[in-house]
Amino acid sequence: MMIEQHYDEEVLAGFLGEPIDSATRDKHLAGCSLCKRTLESLRGTATLLKHGEVWQRQSFSSAPRPETLAFLRSVQQTMNDENAAAEVYVKQLLAGSRETWAPRLAQHPEWRTAGVVRKLIAATDRYNYSSPLDAVELTRITADVAESLPSSRQRESLIADAWREHAYALTYTSSYHDAIAALDVAEVAAHGATEFDRARLTLMRSLIYRLLDRPAEAANLARSAASTFQIFGDVAKYVSARMTEAIVLYDGSRYKEALSVLQSLVEYEPVIEPSSLAMVLHNRALCHRELGDLDLAEKTFIKAVALFEKIGADAMRNKAHWHLARVLVRRGAHEEALRLFERLRDSFAELGMAHEVAYVAVDMAETLLILDRTAEVADLCRSAMDFFTAQRITASAGALTALAYLQETAASGHLTIRDVSEVRGFFDTLQTQPTLLFAKSLPE
Repeated sequence: MMIEQHYDEEVLAGFLGEPIDSATRDKHLAGCSLCKRTLESLRGTATLLKHGEVWQRQSFSSAPRPETLAFLRSVQQTMNDENAAAEVYVKQLLAGSRETWAPRLAQHPEWRTAGVVRKLIAATDRYNYSSPLDAVELTRITADVAESLPSSRQRESLIADAWREHAYALTYTSSYHDAIAALDVAEVAAHGATEFDRARLTLMRSLIYRLLDRPAEAANLARSAASTFQIFGDVAKYVSARMTEAIVLYDGSRYKEALSVLQSLVEYEPVIEPSSLAMVLHNRALCHRELGDLDLAEKTFIKAVALFEKIGADAMRNKAHWHLARVLVRRGAHEEALRLFERLRDSFAELGMAHEVAYVAVDMAETLLILDRTAEVADLCRSAMDFFTAQRITASAGALTALAYLQETAASGHLTIRDVSEVRGFFDTLQTQPTLLFAKSLPE
């Protein structure tokens, strides 16, 4: 079937100089209502342009209007007063342990202000890196305060920001499905947000999808967010998005591609925050290790550890130290690696980082086997099991079973490197399938 095309405006403009009736003698114009309406619109515009007042220049005063200035100054003063009060409120709120925060907030309804929400969000990063369990509680309280604010456009924005921060905090405690639920709430609140704000949520979803083993979606979302941040000229968030893409590539064993993305960020190193630079170094070290350049991996991990230490990012410092210990194992420095693993196990437990506690226990078991100290594995696994039980970890059923398998197999004298590798693989899967059970039978 042939489809007749409509006239474009250039063709229709050719009929402007003709009488109205003569235009309808054109076969297409006579039967096409769309082209008729377009031609009528062009005639109206042409008629309007014939009026002299259209071409008269208008002068506008550049002097500020006093009433506008007064309004803006009032808004600014209100925000300054609110932020100053919030500074005091937040300091009082966060005094003491996290168990005291919610009860203290309940006693002070005057603390439920937009300024307090902004100040709590600003404090989140410090807790994410140093005390993940505190960060989860802090961001939960932040979302609660935001949702209690009077209805306004600002309220919706603050709710979205608070729930996004809560989603991020949950990733540090391996609560990935809870993080997705928090992010869903944030996206509902941000339905009228700017493209830039939506890109921030897109990047967060990319990060969580990566942790949930959805690499293709994670990489696409990260690239999309990076493109938006680059358009807006936000270097910090652009670097963060590219790092997320690199991590996804790393997870897919595409180490050279991941390293290439990370190396492309060198030009931004002088201007990005120390925390971002430390993450770039950490991720480059991971790539160097997997590509077999252990010397460069060790040097880069040491730089990352020093930078994390400098900014007080305890959780990430421990992770970098952990990966450094793995490099030491590959280099044959087993005793040194074991001492580092032992310190990290206790530190991860203090921070409530369950997944890392389990992983370090597996790494220690493997190292003890290499050192022919199998008898110590049983006690090691028992202490890790005690931690999971005490913390009531969501994935504790499968984790406890896997650790019990290591303990019993070690106690019977049948534990092998292959057994340890299988348990490590199980913990890998447990990140994305928290209800998975460990099904390997004990040796006869």
